[in-house]
Amino acid sequence: MNIPQHIELTIEPSGRRLTLPAGANLLQAAREAGLSVNAVCGGNGTCGSCKVKLISGDFSPITAKETAMRQNGSLPAEERLACLTTALSDGKIHFKPESLASAQRLQLEGELNPITINLAVKRLDVDLSTDFSGQKLSAAESVRETLKINGYLHTDLPDALLPRLTQLLEDHSQKAALVLNGHQLVTALPPDQHMLGLAVDLGTTKLAAFLVDLETGQTLASGGALNPQVAYGEDVISRIQFADEHQDGAATLQKAVVEGLNNLAAELTAKVGLTPAAIVDGVIAGNTAMHHLLAGLPVHNLGTAPYHPSQVDAITFVADKIGLKLAENAFIYLPPNIAGFVGGDHIAMLLATRARHTLKTVLALDIGTNTEISLLHKGRHLACSCASGPAFEGAHIRSGLRAIPGAIERVFIEGSEVKLQTIEDQPAVGICGSGILDAVAELRRNDLIDHRGAFNKQDERLVMRDGQPEFVLVQAAHSATQHAISLNRQDVQEIQLAKAAIRSGIEVLLREADCSAEEIDLFLVAGAFGTYLDLTNCQRIGMFPELALKRFKQVGNAAGSGARELLLSTDKRAKAEAMLEKIEYIELTTVKDYVEFYMDAIGLN
Repeated sequence: MNIPQHIELTIEPSGRRLTLPAGANLLQAAREAGLSVNAVCGGNGTCGSCKVKLISGDFSPITAKETAMRQNGSLPAEERLACLTTALSDGKIHFKPESLASAQRLQLEGELNPITINLAVKRLDVDLSTDFSGQKLSAAESVRETLKINGYLHTDLPDALLPRLTQLLEDHSQKAALVLNGHQLVTALPPDQHMLGLAVDLGTTKLAAFLVDLETGQTLASGGALNPQVAYGEDVISRIQFADEHQDGAATLQKAVVEGLNNLAAELTAKVGLTPAAIVDGVIAGNTAMHHLLAGLPVHNLGTAPYHPSQVDAITFVADKIGLKLAENAFIYLPPNIAGFVGGDHIAMLLATRARHTLKTVLALDIGTNTEISLLHKGRHLACSCASGPAFEGAHIRSGLRAIPGAIERVFIEGSEVKLQTIEDQPAVGICGSGILDAVAELRRNDLIDHRGAFNKQDERLVMRDGQPEFVLVQAAHSATQHAISLNRQDVQEIQLAKAAIRSGIEVLLREADCSAEEIDLFLVAGAFGTYLDLTNCQRIGMFPELALKRFKQVGNAAGSGARELLLSTDKRAKAEAMLEKIEYIELTTVKDYVEFYMDAIGLN
């Protein structure tokens, strides 16, 4: 094998790309990328804590220590130890959360509205301690009789549930709570235990999950994690390609995200002293591609024009069908999709923000690797999707990474002084999306770049590298990686392309609705990334129209809030499904002069 002199290694979950000498050690590479990888033994291969999955590329052969660990079951077959593995070619690796000492910051909370609880599941308390029938019945027969008396004439008592039910009755003086979804018996609970539900915002990059007490509506615990599918592609298009190009690609992606959801369910229920078996109902809201991959639906059509989804209507299925480990017969509800790239997460966001409950002109967008936009104006509801790409997650930016501790999230340039804020005030390891956007806006404000994004080579604050100008944010001596953190023309261009996708989508909707930007009364910005944006800088680079800041409202993870509403109310589910008929979807690729809108939006104000 001809080993190249230098290779490019992509390290997940930070998304950092490094150019390294061929033969670079993976543990050292991860640390250079700013990831804090567990390696208690100091990197000699004895503690087994720096497990890494090799996604693509060529690597050094497995060592004797790793072979021994595989034999004793402490090292899974698909993983290696980073400290004992070197990279021999371009490739991608992925560290699981348990291998990392610090996690990515994930925006979980969104605004919650008071709603009337109207659950999909019902609780039926049974007490077999006193038998007035005069017949000697078994526990199973008594429960069946109780079900019939309460109107559940055709409800089956599954054999698999009998041992659990019998034990519950023995442990609780012949009392238990049956949980039913329609005429389907979901599970049996201790008589004093409330029914729990799980609401999930299934993002392309991130998962946000909420454990909810279904009887009070209270959120008991919340948690977030990276979507494990990131290891197979940063955006929906690359994952669709992975599913198309590999025989078991779709199944691999489904298994990965289900594993992530199972881990979150276990983590959240452990916080309240229970197990996922206590979760009796679930709602998962995601974009159309995430929805299809989770449900096991074909995704090929989503990657080819005219991008028709396999399913737009809401879906309900038993969680165990896809390997989700909840209560025995717990159901999962997936809200409807609007179109190929506008899914149930956008529906959930619209529900939570009450965007449709006003006569005002409202523009609502949820920014991510795929940005969905709705415009409500004079009785019309228009929607589109923009391929904003992963640049706001730090991808394709030389020093870019996701929002981990030490990532630069705020930038202010005053003269020759650069003021920075990093996540958790840790030493700088790179720059995340909000920091990159700030930096570009500040470069423009200081005339370090022009409206095209080109650097002013005469400015003494710039340095030259390989004959090209760049702006240094952090000198090597002051960064945690001992490498300078800087931006060059290509980095600026990545942000220009991402923001142009969003702004051009906004402008197309405004034209279609015969509405000017000045008529927008309320500009809603949702999503994890949107939470941390500096709105003034968004306007400065032309991503958003110039409106009074009081018209903007950052609403956090509104999709997660909407998922909780759908979990607690079948009325909300009905409203979500009825919404489909009233939304006019515009596929931007079919707009004749869309390229002109896009090119106009690339420039910096």
